[in-house]
Amino acid sequence: MFLIIALIGLLAARPAGALQAAAGKVDITPILGVEHVYMAGFGSMGRRPTGVHDPLEARILLLSDGRLKVGIVSLDLIGFFRRQVQELRRLSGFDKPGAFLFVAATHTHSGPDTLGLWGPWPGVSGVDGRYLARIEKAIAAELARLEKRMVVVGVVGAQGALDPRGLCRDSRDPVVIDPRIAVLGLRTRTGKSVATVVNWSCHPEVLGPHNLELTADYPAYVCRDLEAWMGGTCVYLSGAIGGLLTPDKKKGADDWSEAARIGGAVARKARRLLKKPDFAVSSARLSAASKVVSLPVENSRYLLMLSHLVFGHRILDGSGAPLAPWRRWAIPLERLLGLLSESSLPWVRTEVAELSIGKAAILGIPGEIFPELVIGGYDGRYAFGHPLIAPGNLNPPDLSRAPKPPYLQSFLGVPVTMVVGLANDEIGYIIPGYDFKIRSNALMLPRLPGHYEETNSIGPSATGAILDAARELFKRPRR
Repeated sequence: MFLIIALIGLLAARPAGALQAAAGKVDITPILGVEHVYMAGFGSMGRRPTGVHDPLEARILLLSDGRLKVGIVSLDLIGFFRRQVQELRRLSGFDKPGAFLFVAATHTHSGPDTLGLWGPWPGVSGVDGRYLARIEKAIAAELARLEKRMVVVGVVGAQGALDPRGLCRDSRDPVVIDPRIAVLGLRTRTGKSVATVVNWSCHPEVLGPHNLELTADYPAYVCRDLEAWMGGTCVYLSGAIGGLLTPDKKKGADDWSEAARIGGAVARKARRLLKKPDFAVSSARLSAASKVVSLPVENSRYLLMLSHLVFGHRILDGSGAPLAPWRRWAIPLERLLGLLSESSLPWVRTEVAELSIGKAAILGIPGEIFPELVIGGYDGRYAFGHPLIAPGNLNPPDLSRAPKPPYLQSFLGVPVTMVVGLANDEIGYIIPGYDFKIRSNALMLPRLPGHYEETNSIGPSATGAILDAARELFKRPRR
């Protein structure tokens, strides 16, 4: 009799088709003195960290509607290559049908090098492979643990605008600052918070190149405040941060207090939005899809350091076959000598992903997309009092050639939308083609003032391919 009563109670608590969720976090801070890491994010050389200001974390939300299992993982890291994402999917069993793992890096500039670009010398990797292997196993173990703690939840969602003045600015013309902030709350039937998901656009680089303490930067304060107010786990997802959107710090202020101020402002806005949500549902269906995109490696610097791409991606030839090992060494030499033809460029594969949680959609872009590709703003509507083009700009963009609407945001078509950068890969900046300006020499020097982003982009062809893939994803029928 007790077994029958328990079974009836279980069915009542978890009706068929109900949305279930669990959330948690894993400390992924490098063990200093054991794991030999270099800090990422500034210049061409890494910094040896001297301490830890706040823990770096993997913040995880696990969802299931009985048909599909979705994991969302936010990493306090500079980036995570697709090869590492695929390995994490394999370790956690999310490489099987009926499951999808969405992995995004916050892009903190005070975390360890996970991309192989910030070592002791320019061109030398700062990655500790033991560190990557350790955190992948820890995240997979947490996903397995969360699967045993799933509870029925409802979803509330809201989005609005957060005035960026004093919080975030655009350091490249035209000035387009994405003010959108979107938030989801997952709560049990008793109102207990399981998770809060926040999406906002600004580089986590309040702490500059002189900082030698590991930190998640301002997202740490976003999550600290929201978890204190709401309970549960906060999952922070960086948005369209290209362009380059960077913190608008007060002159003379201490960087740590500025990180707390900016993070606190984002958290307060998210909390206010949830008090008057755009939708509230007792359950929600899940949908997930991704589209693999092949991209040529056009960046001269990337070609010269092809071994770094091998670390994070399979390198292919123009036909899609694995690149012969000898070509990995021949291509840099050919590019240096000016002998590399367009037909001989190596290629990599990345992915664009889309998740739907009821009336909310999350679009994953595998790099740092410029906000104007998402929301437009070439007419100055998102300049927030700044000149659209600085009067002294020596290389101003020709706005007559800028892309016309519709922009990416208009394709999402649900009440709450999140465009998430550095999702499932990091291919660098995704730049509007009309303003992609580079030097033709192998080192891309001297750098054009105001055009740093080209030197850290896989190339101009990536933009159109990724935007096309995103539009195709949103044309597909939902499950």
